[in-house]
Amino acid sequence: MSDLIELLGSIVIAAYIILIILALNLRINDSATQYYQDTFNQRNVISAANILDYDFHKIGYKASSAKIVQADSSSIKYASDYDNTGTMDTISYYLSSTSTMSSTKNPRDKLLYRKVNQTVNTASVITRFYIQYYDSLLNKLSYSSLTNPTNRANIRTIRVLVKSELADSVSTNYSPVEWRKEYRPRNLK
Repeated sequence: MSDLIELLGSIVIAAYIILIILALNLRINDSATQYYQDTFNQRNVISAANILDYDFHKIGYKASSAKIVQADSSSIKYASDYDNTGTMDTISYYLSSTSTMSSTKNPRDKLLYRKVNQTVNTASVITRFYIQYYDSLLNKLSYSSLTNPTNRANIRTIRVLVKSELADSVSTNYSPVEWRKEYRPRNLK
């Protein structure tokens, strides 16, 4: 009888150890998936940041008149001799609606569009693109005042926020990544 109790006890202990190992394995898999997706999300934001860095330093390059044509909280349009050909180009950034990204599980996904003259490309998939504008004394300019070209000419500093989240949640978390940068294009002086 004692052999039977020892056998049952060892089966219960073995089952418990197997359950612990399975739970540990599931956690390791979830952590690896989370790490991979976080890395992908960070690379997505870095890619968008590289594009913005390249373009925003050229705002107003060789432009003689209105350097910034449109300035809003989630869009900007400016003039620049982008490719240094002597011809003025118009570059704009703006967001799509969330319905454009209905194929992803994240309800906040949007496309960040980059338009150079008439050519529209997707710069990145993000959840937020927010821009603030400042004058030479770092006074924040209101968006309503920026409808006037004279007030847009006072823009000297541009602060950008890009936020990206995973397209699919991991454990009900979309793992947000934010990137912020302040630009002071030389050509806006």
